[in-house]
This record gives sequence, structure tokens and C-alpha cells, in this order.
Amino acid sequence: MAGYLGDKSANVVHHLGTMTGECNIYEIKKINKIYFVPDTIQQALDEKFTQCKFCIKN
Repeated sequence: MAGYLGDKSANVVHHLGTMTGECNIYEIKKINKIYFVPDTIQQALDEKFTQCKFCIKN
């Protein structure tokens, strides 16, 4: 299973292992979902995604 899911419409990355109801992951349309290779937060940040404030704590 992937660890990180990006929402292209909001440019936000979520951590699937710590997601919360506030993340609204189930509302992300399939066309806007992106998975990262390698599956790391650093890769998501390199691709200019912002960390979700609910499931990824700084």
C-alpha cells in the first residue's frame, strides 16, 4: 500500500497511515489523485506539494 497520496486539485499531500476525517481523502476525484515514486514525503515536497495540516505534522 502506498504511504502518500497527492491531491492535484489542492496541491496537498496526505499520509495514508495517519489520515483523519478532516483530510477528506475519499472526496478526492480519481483524476486528481497522484502517488509518488519513490513513496516518500521528500518526493512529494520536491514535486511542490504542501503537507496536509491534519495528517502530517511538522
